[in-house]
Amino acid sequence: MSTVNNHPLKIKIIGLGGAGSNMISRLKLDEFDAISTIAVNTDTQALASLQCDETVLVGSSITRGLGTGGELEIGKKVAEAERGKIAEKTRDSDLIILVVGLGGGTGSALVTAVAELTANTDALVLVFATLPFSFEGARRKHIAEECLGTLRKQVHGLIPLPNDVLLQEGEEDASVLNAFAIADRWVERGIHSLCTLLLKNGLINQDFGSIRSVFQRQGGKTLFGIGFAEGENYVKEALDNLFLCPLLHMGDRPSQLDRILVNLIGSPDLSLSRINEIMSFASKRFSTREDIIFGAVIDPTKSQSLEISVLGKAEMERKLPEAKDGEEITPESTKDSEYQSVEHVDEATFPQPIHQSKLKAKSKEAGNTQDEFGFEQCEEQRGYFEKTDRNDYQGEDLDVPTYLRRGIKIRLKT
Repeated sequence: MSTVNNHPLKIKIIGLGGAGSNMISRLKLDEFDAISTIAVNTDTQALASLQCDETVLVGSSITRGLGTGGELEIGKKVAEAERGKIAEKTRDSDLIILVVGLGGGTGSALVTAVAELTANTDALVLVFATLPFSFEGARRKHIAEECLGTLRKQVHGLIPLPNDVLLQEGEEDASVLNAFAIADRWVERGIHSLCTLLLKNGLINQDFGSIRSVFQRQGGKTLFGIGFAEGENYVKEALDNLFLCPLLHMGDRPSQLDRILVNLIGSPDLSLSRINEIMSFASKRFSTREDIIFGAVIDPTKSQSLEISVLGKAEMERKLPEAKDGEEITPESTKDSEYQSVEHVDEATFPQPIHQSKLKAKSKEAGNTQDEFGFEQCEEQRGYFEKTDRNDYQGEDLDVPTYLRRGIKIRLKT
């Protein structure tokens, strides 16, 4: 079991709002003693039906225990009024995993408040956030996007789970309940893999410091994917399943990672030669600036089974220092610079040292100092058009692929 300063690791999984509380209530984590699950909501009736270690009602003086009705402003009033109660539930934690469904009033407001309260603590804070379906409307979508932008700067790792994308995992005639269950399954897989890595002895052990090394600072973008397979060709099929994971093919995924953690949960027949094969494929598939950290845990209850989970982080970009006369700007000169709220500029951007005099000359040739076309500084979610308005037409966001907007099933694997 992992420890921090020779004390047992303390992990809190906190579900916020209706969706987040329901998701953690359905988690199957009985095998882990170091974990406590806490559901926080404004709806008394919803909390009463949950199976968690602790339920916390907030905002009763504002909502009378009836929820926020999806109104974000009411949720913000609750979050402000209950800051003390919320802070109490996040104290004395080494790892805090927040689970939330964005787009409504309670969860969207509470997760921002919790992230703000924990930003200055020693706790490592990770967030699993489901995003609304396209058919839920532009208002919920806008709330979710605003919340994502704020959260990305405050927490160590943010894993967005778009319901539109996850729905591709289900059958064409899947019910609404089955569609939400798909999101639950992804959250459970991610949390279970992390807890197994930290709390169980394995073939190749990693500890809390390994997770810390991946998520060193708040901000940046997180990559998350899981592959699973059973049967005779379980290693190859698990790798195929991982590379086809829909979460690895979203538009806002980071193109290059600073650090990456690969965790394997396999049956007793998983040999070191197979592990070497898996890591060889993973290192080729995922581009990272530093070494890949990996762990392997054996589950004696299974046979010919393998689950591969990948967690990666692209840190924030450092500000380029102002060069003085005669100085050169190189990637090395940016190592100790302050971070900005965009990703690293890839070092390929600086194939040769750039002398300040050349920069000045290029500026004069251009005839202006505008930098609208500094592509390397743009976020990746919408490419060069990140700061432009969305292409909304008759209630539809045309930036969302047609097959997602129309609910068309795409078979990734036959």
